[in-house]
Amino acid sequence: MTDVRVPLTTAVARGQRRLLGELALGAAVSGAAGAALWVRGRRTAGAGVVGFGRQTVAWAAVDAAIVGWGVRGFARSPQDEPAAGRVARRMRLLTAANAAADVGYVAAGAALARRPDRRGDGLAVVVQGLFLLWLDVRHARRFHALVRRGVGG
Repeated sequence: MTDVRVPLTTAVARGQRRLLGELALGAAVSGAAGAALWVRGRRTAGAGVVGFGRQTVAWAAVDAAIVGWGVRGFARSPQDEPAAGRVARRMRLLTAANAAADVGYVAAGAALARRPDRRGDGLAVVVQGLFLLWLDVRHARRFHALVRRGVGG
């Protein structure tokens, strides 16, 4: 799961870059697919498709903003093992808390999808929530392994 051959500072920075890279890719795919569905729905008068596309574009914009904010943080990358351990703990907490929020997104999206006039929006929230849950759980586990490595040396 983690590469024990590289310094903890490098492993933590790689973990942060991987998380942001995967989120950026998800935002790009969501933005492109959402825009295409939004346009298609407007042409065919499909309210559900319009809602799904619009909601997907909105989530892509939020994800892209998070990536932009995260990239700013690389100017403060940890320079020593104790700092790397603190960053790994913070990232473990952040991704675990986000995973809990993602479960809420899935539940809220499922509830929204029960409304016929908001079905597309709700399904888009479910899809986004599941993607973010998958992403956050994987990275919470990665950062947890880095925290354990930092404690154990």
